[in-house]
Amino acid sequence: MAETVVAPDEAGLVERAGHDPEAFLELYNRHVNGLYRFAFYRLGNREEAEDAVSQTFLQAMRYLDRYEQRGIPFRHWLYRIAAGVISRAADYRRREIPLTAGRFDTGTGDPEALPERLDLAALLRTLPATQQEVLVLRYVQDLSLREVAQITGRSEGAVKQLAWRGLRTLRERMGIGGPQG
Repeated sequence: MAETVVAPDEAGLVERAGHDPEAFLELYNRHVNGLYRFAFYRLGNREEAEDAVSQTFLQAMRYLDRYEQRGIPFRHWLYRIAAGVISRAADYRRREIPLTAGRFDTGTGDPEALPERLDLAALLRTLPATQQEVLVLRYVQDLSLREVAQITGRSEGAVKQLAWRGLRTLRERMGIGGPQG
């Protein structure tokens, strides 16, 4: 599992980013891919994921002066912002657009590509938002329990419980055995 690793110059980079666009660009380049994967797995299509990442960095830029190091890596702060943006986007989509079961846009133009992965991603989005967030951070982003707990503001025990419940529900919905104790 990935451990929390903060680049030695990241704290200085974050501090400079408030007044130096090049420093903010460096932070963007360091974190954009991970945030995009997080958003894509949660939202299920390229355009919404790109919008969510854009909104995340826009909010990060706007509120950068409020970020305090306090032992929490900058990327965790970004994931917290992204989680809020994604949650609002998912809520909006549920109100405005009926979900089509089994359809998942990979950005390739072929929504039927990789059916096993796509079914899992579609099933993942049927879980409660807290379980989705924990499972994507833990198993797609490969973050440690401690990191997921920091990002979500929950205890490690709560993260384990959410992950266990989410995985159990996914197994049941996929027809892979019953609940595992």
